[in-house]
Amino acid sequence: MQLKDRARCQFDMIVLGEIMLRLDPGEGRIRCARDFKIWEGGGEYNVARGLRRCFGLKTAVCTAFADNDVGRLLEDFILQGGVSTDFIKWCRSTGSVASLAMV
Repeated sequence: MQLKDRARCQFDMIVLGEIMLRLDPGEGRIRCARDFKIWEGGGEYNVARGLRRCFGLKTAVCTAFADNDVGRLLEDFILQGGVSTDFIKWCRSTGSVASLAMV
């Protein structure tokens, strides 16, 4: 296998996958909660963020977000983690695979 020289690559790793939001009610029950702490996560994204934060590698995530306040919140979390958002596809809705394929 012929690999490109690292100096010629823009990123050390690009991950593909969804990014999830975790709503944490703290010590209380979720059905009684009025406030949540919000955390981002997802297997592939966690690896990209970890490699960036621990080893300083250049990483990016390839995913699709709805172009709304929740999508922009996710973008902000990713940027805070130092992961590139160059490959985020912004959509009116991410409700179906067919709608993603058409945009």
